[in-house]
Amino acid sequence: MGILTTPARGPRPEAGHGDVLTPRHERIASHLVTAALALVAVKPLLDIGEKDAGGGVDLGVVLTAIGAALMIAAYGLVALGARRLPPRPLLLMAGGLALLLVMSAVSYLLIGARADLLDLFDVRRYPIYGTHLEPTRAIPAEALRLIVGFAPIALLGLMLVRRGFISTRRLVLVTGVVLLGAIVHCVLAWLQVAGVIPYSFYFELANWQKIGRPSGGYYHPMSLGRLLIFSVFLVYVLKDRLRVPAAVRYALIGLFVATGAVSLHRFTLICLVIIVAAFEARRVRDLIASRRAGTRVNRRAALLVSGAVVVVAAVAGGLWGGAIWERVRVAFTEVGSLDVRSDTFMHGRGAIWNDVAEILGRSSLDVWLFGFGYEPWDMHNDLIRVMVIWGVVGVVLTAAILVGLYRLVRAQTGRSGRLPLLVLFATLVIFGLTQKPLAYPYFLWLFFLGVLAVLAVDVETGEGDQPEPAAERPADNESVVAGGTT
Repeated sequence: MGILTTPARGPRPEAGHGDVLTPRHERIASHLVTAALALVAVKPLLDIGEKDAGGGVDLGVVLTAIGAALMIAAYGLVALGARRLPPRPLLLMAGGLALLLVMSAVSYLLIGARADLLDLFDVRRYPIYGTHLEPTRAIPAEALRLIVGFAPIALLGLMLVRRGFISTRRLVLVTGVVLLGAIVHCVLAWLQVAGVIPYSFYFELANWQKIGRPSGGYYHPMSLGRLLIFSVFLVYVLKDRLRVPAAVRYALIGLFVATGAVSLHRFTLICLVIIVAAFEARRVRDLIASRRAGTRVNRRAALLVSGAVVVVAAVAGGLWGGAIWERVRVAFTEVGSLDVRSDTFMHGRGAIWNDVAEILGRSSLDVWLFGFGYEPWDMHNDLIRVMVIWGVVGVVLTAAILVGLYRLVRAQTGRSGRLPLLVLFATLVIFGLTQKPLAYPYFLWLFFLGVLAVLAVDVETGEGDQPEPAAERPADNESVVAGGTT
């Protein structure tokens, strides 16, 4: 049983578009959702010229905080207007996040008692450790980051209980603007490669030589990487709903993958390869199955797309093949020592992880259970980061939230939507091996945009559960069943 079920009826108008039957609070909520999605869409364009904020407050932080408030307020209006609690899975996830916030408050109160232990983090043997952070400011900032990053759960809740709030058309418009921002950042990245504009970030090789790393309009290639990863994912999920020819879609995918390669960001390239391989393998499998079933396959279109991809790849390879290959080689060979116990493992990550292990070895039970409340060093690993901030309890709660989210969404999708969902969550986990996706609110916003796109496409194809539209209320002789997943 899904979150909500309702008898099948004809198409309904979207909430907030002139339907007099839509309650006022739902129309207001629809406008709040529109504003929040607009911020999700335009943020890549507003990030052009991003500087190293060093943990401070900048325009991006303000915009994401406003967007989070809009998302939560929209769901709050609908929930209060309906006078019923959210579905149990959403309540459990919200409860887990609330417990993490309580643990952050406890850590804030214990700052003075842990002063000697926190002083151990003042040692920074390499620049990769990051800048010094005052716990009195860092703990509240970490709590706010948690709220802002997971705020799109409210949009997911709206989509599950009120289909009209987030239609496929809205998601396509948002994705279109996100893709435009990705193209702009890619152009800036290639202008950096060409030497037209300066690099903002450099890769230090083992011989102390530094080479520029294209990051587009961002300061760090990681920020560019997350945009490239989700842009490729959204192009595959929405496909012809983007209303551009297949050749254009594959050209965009090629541009994004090539930009990821020259950026020298290893896990961006790994995630891009996984996404492309997963979707292309399914496409080939579907073509073979259609052929065996006697279904006519459009060979001309397949040949044209394949030919276009080969031609573009050949031209790009001829012009920049040597430079691209050299950068890919550097990305996968200049990793320092392969011994995780060495300081040089993954260019200094081994030093951080070993030093953290040593400090935790000196820590009391309360630190092991509930963490320090913030990230004294840049941990470069999501699991270690969560452990340092919220302890073992935080690791268990975070894992439970993510598993619950996956199970909730999977229960609402049909067979065709489960591969994209698996790829999306695999990307989150893989990227977190050397980065901190759960610490970057916009990474999570793009992640949830991918979740919403999977649900929207799945419902549109008729495979997934179809929640109640917002435009009309059920007639007296209709029954609406609310509850959790089975």
